[in-house]
Amino acid sequence: MKRLRETNINTPEYFDEQFFQRIVDKENNLRQEKYIELIGETRGRIIELGCGMSYFPKMAEEIGESWGLDFTPKAIRSLRLQFPTVNYVVGNALETPFRDKYFDTVLSGELLEHIEEPQKLIDEMVRIAKKQVILSTPKLEFDDLEHLWEFEEEDLKGMLKKYGHVTTETLESNMFPGRSYIFAKCELSID
Repeated sequence: MKRLRETNINTPEYFDEQFFQRIVDKENNLRQEKYIELIGETRGRIIELGCGMSYFPKMAEEIGESWGLDFTPKAIRSLRLQFPTVNYVVGNALETPFRDKYFDTVLSGELLEHIEEPQKLIDEMVRIAKKQVILSTPKLEFDDLEHLWEFEEEDLKGMLKKYGHVTTETLESNMFPGRSYIFAKCELSID
């Protein structure tokens, strides 16, 4: 895990402006399709933390009760209008309003690299998950001012291994040539 920069521009106000009037991309869903594959037979209640303008919560309705949480009020308002059957919540992914083990699957796509303390996100994901945690992060071959951290597969394994069995995989982007994403899935150990 490598810190890329000290200045953090990741605020609700910043992302509200980034997401302003953006339409959810329903066509380029390679990563979201990978999430569905990784969820497998678990089904049940599913949430994406830091959903931004992701199409995944809508896709996940096919396999379970779908939720999305993000700290950007404008994005959540827009998503609620576009997809009124998904349960959207404005909130902090590091301190969610959900009880322990509320969701079968807790997922976070491309959020970990934006968080000051990435382990806090993982700890919260595990707290509210019954069965599994899935996350993805870019394998950086580019510089993005929003990204505070860069991760390798071994970093994600190290952060998750105390919670259960971890698998990782790197997938090339179909949308951005030269980019790839690391996926990590942790099947939680039963206490």
